[in-house]
Order: sequence, then C-alpha cells, then structure tokens
Amino acid sequence: MYLDARAGRSWRRNRKKGVSPIIATILLVAITVVLAAVLYVLISGLTKGPGNTPLGTAYSWESPLNTTSTTSPPMGCVASDFCYSLGISSASGINTGNLKLDLKSSTGASIAFPANTKITLVNAGTNVTSYTPSKGTWLSASVPVSAGESIVINTGTAGNTGLLGDFVSAVGQGSFSGTVTTTALP
Repeated sequence: MYLDARAGRSWRRNRKKGVSPIIATILLVAITVVLAAVLYVLISGLTKGPGNTPLGTAYSWESPLNTTSTTSPPMGCVASDFCYSLGISSASGINTGNLKLDLKSSTGASIAFPANTKITLVNAGTNVTSYTPSKGTWLSASVPVSAGESIVINTGTAGNTGLLGDFVSAVGQGSFSGTVTTTALP
C-alpha cells in the first residue's frame, strides 16, 4: 500500500505542473507580437512628417475689390487697367511657394488668365513679389504671406475687359492642400 500511495501522490504532482514548455513558448511569442503591433500603431503616428495642412485652416481672404483706374506703382496698375485687389484676412505659416492662384469661369471651369496678367503680393503699398500666371511661380518662392496684405491681379492692358464675373481660387501646394475660393470678381 505504501507504494500505491506514493504513486498516487506522484500522479497528482505531475498533474499540477502547468502547460508544456512548447505551449508556453508559443504563448510568449504571441503576446510579444501583439504588444509590438500595438506599440507600432501608437508610435507610427508620431514619426510621420507634418503631412498636408488644409489650406482653409491657414488662409482666407476678404471680398475682392475692383481697383480699376488705380494709379501706377506700387500696386502695378495704371489708369484704366482692370485690376483686382484680394485682401488677405488670415494667413498662418503660408509662403508664396505654397500658394497658386487659379481662375475659374462663372460655370466653374478652369480658364487661363488673360495675356499680360501680372499677380503681385502687396504689403502696405509696396510690391513684395509677383509672378506672371503663364510662368506659374512667384519670383521669390519663400516670401511669407501675412494677414493685412493684398494680392493684386492686373489683367494688363486698358483694352482688356477684365475678369468680371469670374472666380479666383487660392490653391495650396506642398505642405498645404486644397483650395480657397473667393466670391466672383466685381
């Protein structure tokens, strides 16, 4: 009987051992993989670059003004030219390299600016930088755009009928995305 009692205790001890070493290893590897995946998801959002900022959160402008018959510089308009001034009411972190202007007809289709059109960023009556829409880029791509400045669109010659009824959109490029549409030009 003594041998049988010992055998019973030995059997109970074997039964109380836990999971096999193979199962334990598989469980440890699975837990480690799950924790690594969760940590990757949490950290991956912090390691990405700034991405694209919506243009509407950083840029807005006032209603456009028709500045026809404006005197010559600094705005670049001469008497009887069709000029439009778009006052910038807010601009946060944008420079001229992030901003392109797009012209749309009253039906919403993109159209080309008239020949000889010049677009100028004006600060307190002084030309800061300008570009010709056919060439597509500002002369100085790194000039900050600030609230209180104006973008003046000069359609060129006195015989030009202007952009009456058309729309001008500010288009974000690079780290700014999307468009900001103005009301129709007067």
